[in-house]
Amino acid sequence: MGQTIVEKILSAHSGTEARAGDLVVAKIDYLMAGDAKGPKALDIFKEANLPFRLDPKKTDIIIDHFVPAFDVRWANDHVKLREFASERGVNLFDAGSGVCHTIVTEEGRVGPGDLAVGGDSHVCTYGALNTMAVAVESGETASVFATGRLWFKVPQTIRADFEGSLPEGVFAKDLALYLAEEIGLNGGNYRAIEYGGPTLAALSVESRFTIANMAVDTGAKTGIMEADSKTIEWARAAGREGTPVSPDPDVAYDRTIRLDVTSLEPAIAAPPTTDNVFPVGEFTGLPVHQVYVGTCTNGRLEDIEIAARILRGRKIAPGVRFYIAPASRRVQDSAERSGAIRALNEAGAVLLPPSCGPCVSMTGNGIVGDGERVVSTANRNFPGRLGSRKAEIYLGSPATAAASALAGRIADPREILAEMAGAAQ
Repeated sequence: MGQTIVEKILSAHSGTEARAGDLVVAKIDYLMAGDAKGPKALDIFKEANLPFRLDPKKTDIIIDHFVPAFDVRWANDHVKLREFASERGVNLFDAGSGVCHTIVTEEGRVGPGDLAVGGDSHVCTYGALNTMAVAVESGETASVFATGRLWFKVPQTIRADFEGSLPEGVFAKDLALYLAEEIGLNGGNYRAIEYGGPTLAALSVESRFTIANMAVDTGAKTGIMEADSKTIEWARAAGREGTPVSPDPDVAYDRTIRLDVTSLEPAIAAPPTTDNVFPVGEFTGLPVHQVYVGTCTNGRLEDIEIAARILRGRKIAPGVRFYIAPASRRVQDSAERSGAIRALNEAGAVLLPPSCGPCVSMTGNGIVGDGERVVSTANRNFPGRLGSRKAEIYLGSPATAAASALAGRIADPREILAEMAGAAQ
């Protein structure tokens, strides 16, 4: 019987024939340590007096969650990370560089066939580059610093194929949400999601990052895609060649999902969970107090540009706070050159530093009060995620978010896109 992509990657990195359910010890190609779990990892590393044996070129310290630091605790944690990076010769991406997962992919730190781990749940984003990327806790990070290896239980794999052409107003975020609904909040527990299909092949690599990013939001251990010419070109441009890995034709998947996108409408995930997904029309008209475009899910250049396309020459509705956080300094620079940032500023948006921004209310940016309603391009909408547990968070694409900021209510982006198309004729 053939092997899945993750079975092949774990086989190559452990020197065994890895099959679902096996326990293996594998060599790690890359470790990302951030300011959420990195400081605790350093405490464990030092308290256990562990040796630092990992090649410094195989890891980065990235400060992105608490930017700017809003109290002494986080500021001191940042000091700890900076000192460790300096002492060990580890590359540091300091506050304002951007979101860890965007930096990792932009900088060519991972590529096809790699095995990566990181101290943040959404490292699965790297799966769009044919990388097996798994989230780890602080103790595991300390262990990889000391050994360059980590143990894994080989996950079973769910195959998810997207078929058909995307309708106007439907984007990668909508696909990720509809798939989350199909799999369920815990339906992917300790499984890998292997994505494929002709729809996926037609998407940009940036859009693929959005889909891979939300694998963990079904409980999955990781999400991964086959490498095609777009993947290889992206990795090569970032300075990474890699070794592409494909599944064998006779693989027996744990489950196979085929999602026909042809008739899909823009999606929205209503509180309290990411799999509580509906066509946006179910909620149009609900007043909105805050809108956010950013995060490791939808803070890339094409996301900011679609928001700018909708808002260019227009003003956001009175009473709406609209925050934009580019996912990296490189994204911000590109968006400034393209005129997207200026269009958003003129529409009334507030530009935040390249960082996680108001994703988990860690920075003090974008915290909402009781009874307020948010439309966000983030990946989670659990109660309290943005401050008050009495607030409501709705998840949608950058187009849905921008259209909602314009209308002052949850809005279907197809309305404004149709209006724009008519005006252009």
